[in-house]
Amino acid sequence: MGVLKKQIYQWFRSRQQRRAAEQISRLGYTRLFDGRPAEAYPCVPGDMLYLYKAVRDAQPEVILEFGSGCSTIMMSQALADNAQEGKVGRLYSLDADTRWGQVTIDSMPDELVEWSDITLTEAIPSEFAGEPVWRYANIPGVVPDLIYLDGPALNKERKAAVDVLDMEMSLKPGSRLIVDGRIPNCKFLERHFQRNWRGKRNKLLKNRMYTLINIFTSGFPR
Repeated sequence: MGVLKKQIYQWFRSRQQRRAAEQISRLGYTRLFDGRPAEAYPCVPGDMLYLYKAVRDAQPEVILEFGSGCSTIMMSQALADNAQEGKVGRLYSLDADTRWGQVTIDSMPDELVEWSDITLTEAIPSEFAGEPVWRYANIPGVVPDLIYLDGPALNKERKAAVDVLDMEMSLKPGSRLIVDGRIPNCKFLERHFQRNWRGKRNKLLKNRMYTLINIFTSGFPR
């Protein structure tokens, strides 16, 4: 990215983050993160508003989150708001980092605890199609209709978590997968999807949303 393009990108991203922060403030949800310690990963307004709107729009019954944090709190609030309209759902969050996972548990606002189930479980080195990957040790026996992939931490040796691929055949058409950054992980998933997914990239937030189109096993469009 050239210097000018980078400056333009940063301007648009800064504006988007400011607007997202204003919207979250108007909703009265800035306070949700007051319980997080100063050294914790900061709340990114654009990401939080995106996730909130995704949950409100999809009205999921089951959310499965890989990697907890501010996202867990924001999606729990969205579930609480959905429930006010008669659509009840639950969030199952997994974290391989016991320190930060416990921070999420301890900082969850009391009124949102009932909407989330946070599990501390290790990420296990594994293989998929002959390539080194990560898998979580303990995954709840649920069938999610919304998945948020933001963990575990990747490295040069293992650039992908593949739990989504392990459960792909059990997912219902219309299920959504949101991946936060993790471009190598996205490319790995796209190479190995067995069903028909439609992908959409958000350049400003650097995430991707995939929607499962149907039951046919045609893979990701090239």
